[in-house]
Amino acid sequence: MEPNTTRVHYYHADVNAFGGHITTPIQREIPVQAPLSLPPVGGYATARAGAFQLEGLLSFASAYTQVGGSVSEKNGAWTTSATSVVEKVNIHDVFTVDRIVTQIATEHPREGYDPKVTFVGTRFENLQIGGYALEVSLDLNLCSPQGDRYPATSCFDDKRFLASVAEQYRRVSDEKCIPAWQKDREIPNWVRERYTWDNANLQRKGVVLCSLVKEVRGEFPGKVYGNVLEVPEFGKIFLGELLVDHNSFRLIGARLELGCFTHGKISVGTSGIEGRTEP
Repeated sequence: MEPNTTRVHYYHADVNAFGGHITTPIQREIPVQAPLSLPPVGGYATARAGAFQLEGLLSFASAYTQVGGSVSEKNGAWTTSATSVVEKVNIHDVFTVDRIVTQIATEHPREGYDPKVTFVGTRFENLQIGGYALEVSLDLNLCSPQGDRYPATSCFDDKRFLASVAEQYRRVSDEKCIPAWQKDREIPNWVRERYTWDNANLQRKGVVLCSLVKEVRGEFPGKVYGNVLEVPEFGKIFLGELLVDHNSFRLIGARLELGCFTHGKISVGTSGIEGRTEP
């Protein structure tokens, strides 16, 4: 039972498994699959989606999502979880993956405002590009500089976290960090423009774009820049994107910008948490 307190926690979590739109060779909105939202008082909910396919262009075998919010029996903290799972994804027979899981869990303290956060459970199983297997290494502790302790400030304001993200940007735009097997060593302009670290602009926007991906291992017919894959005659794939502001975390398993025979944008496996405590 939740103890008597003048403080109130407002839970917030939302998830979806799949969605987007295609503009060529057909124009079609992709209905959002297995969407869920957590009530502000907490609780638990789950949703499922069966097999889905669109004109032979894209498909998945099944998907499910979960959200939950409750009070910890151990220490009275407010805990929130958000999970999205998509199985047997196939985009144009180029991007295939057996399973994408995005999972976020937060714990807000009884005193203070800034939560502990973990992404344990997030993973890519048997990701392939054009039949070439890739291994995705993740930093599941990117937003947990304090370990088991509650952070002294929001993740958005934490110097260690910001330094880690700045290093991500540097590596994405550094020719020396391109894998040895990749013959084209030049960093394209669109990469440099998207991944330029600017502290002043960061504060103006009030949000940090980063990734849980530390490294993508394995050769494939394309190019890799950090968490970004560029595949000729297909488009761009952004893995494990994470949006962080002062009070929320939004994780996107895979976001695709298709740009050849098929044009469109697709997201696979999105989980988000934004909880607030008053006063």
